[in-house]
Amino acid sequence: MKKKPAAKRTLGNLPVAVLVAAMAAATAWASPSGKMGPMNAPPPHNELAPDAPFLVHGNKVYLQSLKGQPIMVWQVTTWCPSCRAGLETLAQHKSLIDNSKLKIIVLRDYKNGGYPGDDMEKFAEDVAPTLLHDPHFVFGEDTETLFKLYNPHHYVDVYQLIAPNGQVAVKSSTPSATFDKIEHFIKTVAGP
Repeated sequence: MKKKPAAKRTLGNLPVAVLVAAMAAATAWASPSGKMGPMNAPPPHNELAPDAPFLVHGNKVYLQSLKGQPIMVWQVTTWCPSCRAGLETLAQHKSLIDNSKLKIIVLRDYKNGGYPGDDMEKFAEDVAPTLLHDPHFVFGEDTETLFKLYNPHHYVDVYQLIAPNGQVAVKSSTPSATFDKIEHFIKTVAGP
């Protein structure tokens, strides 16, 4: 029986290695100051969600236009494995979300976190196509303004849950690991 030759490492593999290293650093969720990032962040205290635009099919939409309904602003990169897992998790809980008032805004980070990757529509189509036409989901792109306001530390896979009155109720990350926070928000704030 012939052995398969070992895979050769080439410069073509370099971006994958860089992405793996970036993910390892990003999932540690430590900011430059050494403080823990959004996954373990304490609940915000009387923090209002700032208004900022994002893009949907090239058109600007302002978060303020969604005030009065509970929303989740989730910033992802399309090369991020935990972002893929998070979208799969949301798809698995589609019926819970669809029976709530929650609007989930999934935004590709400004410049996709500095790395190439699919646009949001292609990402959603590949990972969770049933969510593309679900009225509880909006897929779009960060503007530089929104990215600076909502993700100043440039975390990958970060979200905020915002109550109808505009107050930030939860800042966290990685929906696949923290769906319990989203479920609690749905049951206490965004229920039917």
